[in-house]
Amino acid sequence: MTSFSLSRRIPRVVMPLVWLLAVLPACSQPQPPTVPLYRALQVGDLDQIKRHLHHGSDINSPDGAGDYPRHVAARSGQVAITKALLDHGARLDVRDAKGRTALHLALAGGRAEVAALLFAAGAPETAQGLLFALVREGGIDRDALALLRRRGADLNALDETGQAPVHLAVAARRVALAKRLILAGADPSLPAADGQTPLTLALGSGDADLVRMLRQYGASAGSPGSGSEAGSAPQSGTGRP
Repeated sequence: MTSFSLSRRIPRVVMPLVWLLAVLPACSQPQPPTVPLYRALQVGDLDQIKRHLHHGSDINSPDGAGDYPRHVAARSGQVAITKALLDHGARLDVRDAKGRTALHLALAGGRAEVAALLFAAGAPETAQGLLFALVREGGIDRDALALLRRRGADLNALDETGQAPVHLAVAARRVALAKRLILAGADPSLPAADGQTPLTLALGSGDADLVRMLRQYGASAGSPGSGSEAGSAPQSGTGRP
């Protein structure tokens, strides 16, 4: 092959390579999103959400209902989406229209894996404060409760009203919740600041289901002047968890 023919072939080989090298980076970039951000969050479309994140969609502004992207992801237990949002600067301290953070929603919905991720990322709430808040709301499942305990929540601590979580559950006549707290380590005979025990509260409410459950787990009235177990328990309960 002559030097002349070789010189003619080189551009034919090199130019396509140059074009290919120029195009490849563009091909590796995510395409613009084709689904609105909050719709993608609702259906769990990670690909579309990554497109939004790459192309600069605002993830620190709420939608019309006051929810932020991390609230939607936490509520539905979307671990990968939550991680992607955190990796792109999603704030952990923002609250929805009802004043709840993403961590609060994850725990309330029993999304312990998402909640653990949010704790690890530096969520500002304390496990103790969240425990009281969730018990007042009336619900916390076993996994979320176990996570809060691992994060330092004390089941027998008293809140600003002088009540422990089990007192709050009994006062609200939530049998299943009170039982869950006791099984997790709450003292069924713990006196509140005013001397009331869970059992004296249950006896005062007239809820036979609560009284029966508490006695089953060894609860006693125990505090002088705070009530008595004298007499038979009510025959029918009206409260339900």
